Amino acid sequence: MRSRRHPYAVRAAVLVASLALGGCSILPGSGSGDDSEGERAAYELSVDCPAPPEAGTIRPTVAQLNSVLAEADLPHWQAADIGASAHLSDGRFVWVFGDTIRRRGIAPGMVANSMLITSGLCVSQLMSASRGPIVPDVSPGTVRWPMSVALIRDDGVEKIVVFTARIRRGSGDDVWGFRYLGSDAVTFSVEPGEAPQLDDILPLTPDVDSATQINWGSASMVHDGHIYVYGTELPAGMAFGRSLRVGRSSLADPTDKRTWQFWNGATWQADPGKATPIIPAEGGVSQTLSVDEIDGTFVAVSKKDGDLGSTVATWTSASPVGPWKVSAALEAPFLTGKDEFAYAPLAHPEVPLANGKLVVSISRNTTDLARLRQNPVIGRPRFAEIDRP
Repeated sequence: MRSRRHPYAVRAAVLVASLALGGCSILPGSGSGDDSEGERAAYELSVDCPAPPEAGTIRPTVAQLNSVLAEADLPHWQAADIGASAHLSDGRFVWVFGDTIRRRGIAPGMVANSMLITSGLCVSQLMSASRGPIVPDVSPGTVRWPMSVALIRDDGVEKIVVFTARIRRGSGDDVWGFRYLGSDAVTFSVEPGEAPQLDDILPLTPDVDSATQINWGSASMVHDGHIYVYGTELPAGMAFGRSLRVGRSSLADPTDKRTWQFWNGATWQADPGKATPIIPAEGGVSQTLSVDEIDGTFVAVSKKDGDLGSTVATWTSASPVGPWKVSAALEAPFLTGKDEFAYAPLAHPEVPLANGKLVVSISRNTTDLARLRQNPVIGRPRFAEIDRP
């Protein structure tokens, strides 16, 4: 499950990641741009949900999950993509989304990220004091898009670690000209039954204006005394798919940046520049994917041949670094209708289905923003099921 928890200093762990990959630490409200929450701003939940049922007592079907999502009517959450998830120790689930459309009349009409907390069938939204994104923008035109999420514990306090991409948006006629600049690790503390609170925003990599750099944080997990951070890379020239690389840090002494290692194809070593692909770009993965340990097997779920691919696939291995065996799992064409497309499938092994299969979500969107605002359901992820590898 994605919600693997170990007692260690979370801030030190992600700080050492930033040291190993070339970043530094900032606090909420200390940077420039749209960060009006201010330092240590309070967050609250939009709905007071009842306590979650005992684990395993609710085992939904995919149809029920899609019905709950389609019927959700939160003023500040009408449509969004990604939806990386984790299972909190108090029984609730956390879901982290990218670009989020709000109800008409609410300004701004779209923010770069949002978070939902579910308890049974009750859905609540995490709200910042400014009612803006839960993770502040870097600056006007540069935002943080969530890619993956992991849960850990720090001195008995549960921490949500959200790996985000710093994205420079297009402007004018180039509204789809997004450019990845670098990655951040964003930490939230969460007490049982309470609203998560933003702690730190820790840059993992510096800004680099290159379409072929490694997108670290595209997937993440905690396993066997290590935090694993996966990165995807789009090679130069024509390519169908991205390659996948991996780094890790020991949890035994996370304050020592010498514990950060990167897989070079044969062994773990300290130079991130020598990290080699564990999945090649040819027939490779999407920009964002999920990697989880499921019943002792490591499972990556992604579009095969990248974001424009038509097949949701699973890559399975006995090790976090491979070798990987790829299998087609579900047909999911990129183009699903007029101006509509589907992308970024993610696995949610912490959600137990009634039939025992593995639930995946597939993000959906449209190039017609007016139609999306009129019918936001078409921009919400859709759940599907695949065989558990």
